[in-house]
Amino acid sequence: MIISYAFAKIFQTQFVTQPSIYDRPVGSLNGFLLTWHYFGYSYWYSLVIAFTQIASSILLFFRRTTRAGVIIFLTFMVNILLTDFAYDIDAAKGMALTLTAMALFVLLSDFKFLWKYFVEEPPLFQDSDRPRWMNKASKIKFIYIPFVFIGLFVLITFLRDKYMSRNEFYGTWENVITLERLHFEAGHTFQLMKQHEFESFASGAYTFTGDSIVLKSEVRNDSDTLEIYLQGTYTLTLEQLTMRSKDRDWEFKRIR
Repeated sequence: MIISYAFAKIFQTQFVTQPSIYDRPVGSLNGFLLTWHYFGYSYWYSLVIAFTQIASSILLFFRRTTRAGVIIFLTFMVNILLTDFAYDIDAAKGMALTLTAMALFVLLSDFKFLWKYFVEEPPLFQDSDRPRWMNKASKIKFIYIPFVFIGLFVLITFLRDKYMSRNEFYGTWENVITLERLHFEAGHTFQLMKQHEFESFASGAYTFTGDSIVLKSEVRNDSDTLEIYLQGTYTLTLEQLTMRSKDRDWEFKRIR
């Protein structure tokens, strides 16, 4: 069965995006279409998956190489199973469950050997294989391993709050008159797009207080310089946004 899926990737009968899909907004695509387009974007990546599937299948044909085959098989099969359920690919869930269960049965049938090899066997490097000073220095791991975990947690939390923060403006708003769309995005950034266009004609950063807002847009051909695009007051509800400046009033409704 898995060989048939491999040949489907090689001959491009799997992960094929139909022409009509390219004219649909990303937000309208379901999990199946998103997955098929993503994996089909790179043909050589599909070939890597296909040849890995073929290699594991060939190894499973022979008892001497079954252990290596089933381990390789599970490395991609578990990922396929998770993808099918995470992206709700109903047609593939049954086969993925069956193939994964069969592989687990083969793997667990050899549980005693695997436990002995991976757990009971001596570590890769023995203390006697290394200089005494290195064995003493290795005790530092009990300090730096927790430090790495805590340090990375603090760092990622800081970066999230600085560059990925969200507020009540976050989302897509549509101008009720011109149908232009204003996207308030993470990190206090925005993009303004005309209807049926995919490139923004104004983008940059924004700041706001209790009742005032300032949108600063990047100067064309100079992304390091920002100039005031709009400065005024605003009123905001869950579904409506009004911004008023000296020369214009904007009325928006929330799209998402």
